[in-house]
Amino acid sequence: MGQIKTLYSVFSPYIRINVLNIGMGLPLINIVWGVLIGVVMAAPLGPVNLICIRRTLAYSKRNGFTVGLGAAVADTIFGAVAAFGLSSVMGMVHQVNNWFEIIGGIILIIVSINLWTKHPHLADTEDTVRDRVKGAIGAFMLTILNPMTVVGFVALFVALGLQDMGQTPMNAAAITLGIFLGSSLWWFTITRCAGYMRGRLSDDHLLNINRISAAIVALCGIWALGKNIL
Repeated sequence: MGQIKTLYSVFSPYIRINVLNIGMGLPLINIVWGVLIGVVMAAPLGPVNLICIRRTLAYSKRNGFTVGLGAAVADTIFGAVAAFGLSSVMGMVHQVNNWFEIIGGIILIIVSINLWTKHPHLADTEDTVRDRVKGAIGAFMLTILNPMTVVGFVALFVALGLQDMGQTPMNAAAITLGIFLGSSLWWFTITRCAGYMRGRLSDDHLLNINRISAAIVALCGIWALGKNIL
């Protein structure tokens, strides 16, 4: 026991340093801020959240979480743009935002039609890697086609006093890593919660969930089209 205390007294300063600086000097506090931002940006209930929950209920927790990771990657890209202060990218976002929202609105309507016409059966659902990857790509596209999300990231950075992150690349990298971890944490949590409900559902429940999800996703798509076309 005495030897352990002696070793701890010798190495504890280095342990504290390594806890505060992860990897190549990534400051822990900025990773924590990134986790917070990632959760806040992923949490609002939208089309991707609904699709993720529906896939968890229809297939498995792993399927839903993989789909959520697609959205987490897109959030991380937007977070990196805000963290590194890429003003040129921000300018481009404002220029193409309308077109991106129109494309995203069309995709949402197509997704809603697909959801409405499906009648899933719990006994027939096959959870394959191919289906998970396909779902993750779809979630990534839906998220990335809403470039105004980056404006939300910028607003959150300013509100938290983190708008100067880009001046120190290591800080910006740390907060970007945190955003991915925070977003992933949200998708892990929501799929685990939805997964506990799966065993209590019947085919009729899944059909009703599909119809409700389809209606909400369609409304989101119509809203995106209406505000940019009318």
